[in-house]
Amino acid sequence: MNPFGARVTQLSFKRLPEEHAETMLRAGKLFLQSRSRRKPVPYLIGAVIFGIVCGVGIEAFRQFVLAPHFGINALPTVQVVAFEMLPVMLAIGAGAVIQREIVRRGRRKRLIASLAPDVMIDVDVYERGMETSIGGVFSYCSWPAFLDVQLEKNAITFFRDDTLFSIPARAFKDRKEFDARGREIVDLWRRAKPHGREATRRAEPMRKDPPPLDLGGETRH
Repeated sequence: MNPFGARVTQLSFKRLPEEHAETMLRAGKLFLQSRSRRKPVPYLIGAVIFGIVCGVGIEAFRQFVLAPHFGINALPTVQVVAFEMLPVMLAIGAGAVIQREIVRRGRRKRLIASLAPDVMIDVDVYERGMETSIGGVFSYCSWPAFLDVQLEKNAITFFRDDTLFSIPARAFKDRKEFDARGREIVDLWRRAKPHGREATRRAEPMRKDPPPLDLGGETRH
């Protein structure tokens, strides 16, 4: 008997290098960034204090260093400095942004080129977990092992503490089946969480879910 219970659905699809590259890049961004919830007020206060310190420091430098030691009493006005330096600073910033985009696209192209193009993925979804086969490598995972399962616009995405896996909408027969199966899979994962099992045993309405996994700005659908 299968320890994961009855099979809910079975899917097979070819992994596209472009999709896999996007998943890898998304996973890297997700796992490398801080998951702490940063409040903006301390940063705003810090920025104000930094600006005040810089302003006082610049004026002190002019009065106590430039004037007595170098004889420089008159400096260009703020308007002159702004109009002369602003175009230069904007050009430097634009150049940095363009260079970063060129590097990012180059890395993405190299990543796509390094991925095998014809890898088949088989997915078996059960009542209590999921089995995947990627290029002949099998993986088994029960629902509580997932930190989050999201029904997104074009994929069902599974989040663990060490990996990210997506089933694209194209793996289903049509959009209607994708939406129905996606909601069913998310519901299976929710019911497998401890509070979901307790609520089911008590035959009471499900309690409000705990705070969702902090995905650092990733959009939920």
